[in-house]
Amino acid sequence: MTIQFSCPTCLKELDEGLKCASCKVSYSFKEGMYKFVEEKDTHTWDTYWKRIPVYDTVLDFLRKIMNLQLRRYLKKFLPVSGVALEPGGGSAYVSALLAEQGFSSYALDYASAPLMLAQKQLQSRAVLVQGDMFHMPFSEGVFDLTFNNSTLEHLSNPLDALNEMKRVTRKGGYVFVGVPFTYGPLCVYKLKKSSFKGAWDGTTYDRAGLKKLFSDAGLEIVGSRTFFFSCFVGVMGRKVD
Repeated sequence: MTIQFSCPTCLKELDEGLKCASCKVSYSFKEGMYKFVEEKDTHTWDTYWKRIPVYDTVLDFLRKIMNLQLRRYLKKFLPVSGVALEPGGGSAYVSALLAEQGFSSYALDYASAPLMLAQKQLQSRAVLVQGDMFHMPFSEGVFDLTFNNSTLEHLSNPLDALNEMKRVTRKGGYVFVGVPFTYGPLCVYKLKKSSFKGAWDGTTYDRAGLKKLFSDAGLEIVGSRTFFFSCFVGVMGRKVD
């Protein structure tokens, strides 16, 4: 299933040339991705993605385990012809795995560097979108599942991001977020003063804190779990209105 893009400013559907008739703004498709932002101030994350390749021995092995676990779990909430979106997912590993199994999968990130990795190293079949996860180029209620992992902990305003994830999810559809678990192994990262500017750890959450974030967004909580050796905690919510 193909999703029609909308203007991230006024949310009116774009024409085939990716032009907004209302805002008179044109967007583009270049280098294998749809471009809705001109990236700036992404040096920190560009450095991170360039120094950590998608495939790299031990880290790659661990990454595969985690993302295969996530795919197995997320598939339970996707219909056979379901459409999923992974906003702020970097190289969007899980989106690539879902697309391999025939799901319509969209992956969005603000920086182009991880999307290039998704394209070149993962050979992702997902639709790659460079855009702002706080103002996504999609109409309301178009995805069956909107999800990310290791994303919201880096944001100063996670509730705004979660509300935008909810907006683009259809009524009755699902929203999943995974973040580092306060009481899991990643809590020791806080003691490492030389860690890479929060590039992996970020803010940790306990189960109650993440559930409250979902409740504040008006999402019905249908499940929560720790995963990947209790490094992460995740909550699954359903859009009821």
